[in-house]
Amino acid sequence: MKFGILYNVDYHREVHGTPSKYYETLLNQIELEEQLGFDAVWFGEHHYSGYSFASPPVIAMAAAARTSRIRLGTGVSLLALGQPIRMAEEYAMLDVLSGGRLEYGIGRGFLKYAHEVMGVDEAENRERYIEGAELIQKAWTADGPFTFEGKYSTLLDYEFFPKPIQSPHPPIYASGVLTPESFAWAGAQGYNLSTAFFLPAQELVRDGITMYRQKLVEHGHDPATRDVAGVFQMYCGESNQEARDSAGQYVLNYLEYFGRLASRSQFTAQDFSAYREGFAEVQGMDAYDEMDRQKLVMIGDPDTLIERIKWAQEYYGTNYLVFEIAQGGQPPETVIPSLERFAKYVMPEFQD
Repeated sequence: MKFGILYNVDYHREVHGTPSKYYETLLNQIELEEQLGFDAVWFGEHHYSGYSFASPPVIAMAAAARTSRIRLGTGVSLLALGQPIRMAEEYAMLDVLSGGRLEYGIGRGFLKYAHEVMGVDEAENRERYIEGAELIQKAWTADGPFTFEGKYSTLLDYEFFPKPIQSPHPPIYASGVLTPESFAWAGAQGYNLSTAFFLPAQELVRDGITMYRQKLVEHGHDPATRDVAGVFQMYCGESNQEARDSAGQYVLNYLEYFGRLASRSQFTAQDFSAYREGFAEVQGMDAYDEMDRQKLVMIGDPDTLIERIKWAQEYYGTNYLVFEIAQGGQPPETVIPSLERFAKYVMPEFQD
């Protein structure tokens, strides 16, 4: 089992201070996460009001300069909203300058407002995503100049630089949430999978993982050589009650913030309808308790987290958990003890 950290943080000036202080706090946490033995740190991409990161490769490069081992990922790079060849260049450069530590998570993006900000027609989302992934992989693996003719990108005798260190290219983690086509496409391409374990639609997610593995086999790929990475919100407390008191409200704060984004720009497609509707009848800490009961969060004391990780291994067949932390305005000083407890008491149970 591998353990990573995903920063999809909502910035609160009253909690985080100035932007420079905010980024410095995150980078200090990443230095600690490397020391504690976490396998990777991933950075989300969003383009709205201090949510996540507008440019993941910039923050990832800052993290690379202050670390030597921990891998650097994206959760996820929004291929449909950018220029794929520029993304290929930036992330290849990150792989080179970090010594081959890139884990490239890709996704379509699900907020309509982000498409409006970037001037992209939402109806083109899936086509742009698939074409972008094809172009990036071709750029990373081409020997010498190559030509690419797509609907949204055309290159003639283009010679790519720099080539990534990792061969044949950095590992790609394609996002699949609830849409079956996303799981099937990830498997057909032979990519690793990243998905969400925090949705109240666990059977659908598990069915998607099964479909992903079937497509891997059908297209000649060994599922044993591919990661199934899943995201939970995580807080490791001294006791279950302390974890609930320390993290529960911040989970709800984050969901409320996310809901305001949804009200301004409706979720695209249907991927997150279950997330939005799953707790419509419960409010406040009752909603958090229901999430906990359904095992949608990784919050509790070390024994609870060990049990829940083993459950996720069996239920989903995951070998890689990526934890969202520090969300909802959670004070940075409360994040560190949680990370330290997890590393001290939970990680040793899964070292093999």
